Amino acid sequence: MAQVQAVTGWQSDATENPRGDGAIYAVIAACVLENPILAVVNNFLFTLNAGIVALVQLAITLAAIAVIVLRRPPLSRTFLIAGCLLLCCVLLKFVVTGTFNPRFVYDAAMLPLFLALGASARRFSPRFLTVILALLLVTAVVELVFPDLYAGVFNPRKYFYFTRDWVAAVTAPDSAITTSSDIYLGATRYTGSFFGAAHRAGSLFLEPLSLGYFGIIAAILFLNTPGLGARNKTILVLGCLALAVLSDTRVAVFLILAAAVLRNLAGKAQARWLFAVPYGVLLAVVVLYFAVQALPGDLGLRLGVTTEPLLHASPLNILFGGVDDTKVADSGIVYLIANMGLIGFCLYPLLASGVLLGDEEPSPAAVSILFYLMVALVFGYAPMSIKTASMLGYGVATLSRLRTPAGVPGTVPLPGRA
Repeated sequence: MAQVQAVTGWQSDATENPRGDGAIYAVIAACVLENPILAVVNNFLFTLNAGIVALVQLAITLAAIAVIVLRRPPLSRTFLIAGCLLLCCVLLKFVVTGTFNPRFVYDAAMLPLFLALGASARRFSPRFLTVILALLLVTAVVELVFPDLYAGVFNPRKYFYFTRDWVAAVTAPDSAITTSSDIYLGATRYTGSFFGAAHRAGSLFLEPLSLGYFGIIAAILFLNTPGLGARNKTILVLGCLALAVLSDTRVAVFLILAAAVLRNLAGKAQARWLFAVPYGVLLAVVVLYFAVQALPGDLGLRLGVTTEPLLHASPLNILFGGVDDTKVADSGIVYLIANMGLIGFCLYPLLASGVLLGDEEPSPAAVSILFYLMVALVFGYAPMSIKTASMLGYGVATLSRLRTPAGVPGTVPLPGRA
């Protein structure tokens, strides 16, 4: 129990190291609060653009790297080798096709980077995660009950119009956009809300998909936190489920329920089985795409976003990269295969989920995160977003340390570690 308290920090905020984890908390908080703070600036002070937002995000990323360099966390050899192999896959795609996408390298680096940041933490703090969850939940409720107030403060429509090129591209020119206020463009479905809300809540993230995905991540972390009583776990997971429902994210609701039901099974998974998961999911997507064509609903259309570019690509481009993803905005799987080939696609979810962080047997939290990533990547590459990647990396890395304490054989420190 003493080890559990030291790693989770549930019983006490004290740590053995006087430096604590304040810098790590600050980086994660910056990731969560980046959009709402910039949105308020854009709404009341001066108009922003995509370049300014990119610079802010780069500054947060550099802060995370600085903490990692100072802390020099021990990382497993498997994790580091997988990272190097992914870089080789990206370079191989460049050699084969002559094209290079620096934006992809940045996107793909987010989850491994924050896993390394999490490995720098002294412990996992459920209190910190609970505070973030409460802020998101309260803001989501205020957004749905008082939508005009929420839009008047954050004005997501204006913020994303000026800072996201794709939003401006699909929005008709409107001179009133600088003086009007409204919610996020994708907050309302053309088919209506699945769970009956007036619109899909975005809360502090300003858009619903990240809110639903945060609910999944937080639920998985709470479910796998040692020393957290059953009553507390139930309450907190229900709060995560509420985020998924308020954001009207059906995938999030399904995955939270699945994580709760299959938690014990995740604890029995062995690393050698998990290497087949990415290919198994890809095969399932292709099979389901053909199976659901005659069924009502938009599932066939959504699966087609992944399947059709692969069906029209050459085997060489599928194997080494170069699949045409210029018209793909909603398939993380195609995004990965297009930029690092089939081998990189297999390695990335294993690296990004934290499955390769510890010893031979991955933590249950990492296994659950792997399945979350594989399902979410079918519907886009939002799981790579810094907003959710920060908490995912922090939680998975610190909880995995209960299975593989720092300093055991099979882990190596970053250069300069004493």
